Amino acid sequence: MLWSFDLDGVLAEPPFGWNPAIDQDVTLAPASDVQRPSVPGRHVVDRLLESSWYRVRYFKRPPRAGAREAVRAAAQCGRVMILTGRHERGRRQTQAWLERHGFDSLVEELVMNGSPLKSARFKEAVLRVRDAALHIDDDAATCALLARNGVEVGLVSWPRNRGLDYPDGVTRCDDLEDVRTLIERVARGD
Repeated sequence: MLWSFDLDGVLAEPPFGWNPAIDQDVTLAPASDVQRPSVPGRHVVDRLLESSWYRVRYFKRPPRAGAREAVRAAAQCGRVMILTGRHERGRRQTQAWLERHGFDSLVEELVMNGSPLKSARFKEAVLRVRDAALHIDDDAATCALLARNGVEVGLVSWPRNRGLDYPDGVTRCDDLEDVRTLIERVARGD
């Protein structure tokens, strides 16, 4: 089984414990064609951002309470993939964060967005060619879009994603303990 996790707002705390980047558009329809995210060549700007902005952008973010336990539960039932909208420019720093916080031995693959696609569409494109048992995310638009694509989704609750009308296939989780319980339920086939 493949288990897919978003990173920011799910495994990593957002800055100041507030998650303003959640897209609340739960009306996105699945793309009519299967888009393969292409990764453009690296440019001077990419190297400059890697050595400056991405070096400090995610450094101080601690893991969310229960995050390692949820990932460990998934790893015990199969393979774990981190599927993040973070740009590919921040790969080294993201891998260092995973190592520093003890996720590296639990995660098989880190998939980052180096494409021009926005996060929800990038995740849709990746999961259309992967058979994930469950994707865990906090972005309302992403969760609704993936559910419409037939992906079972665990929605990690934040104030900005509550009270929205989600399609079937989205299970709300108040915290990472709920995520761990959902993983165990899906693994059992309940």
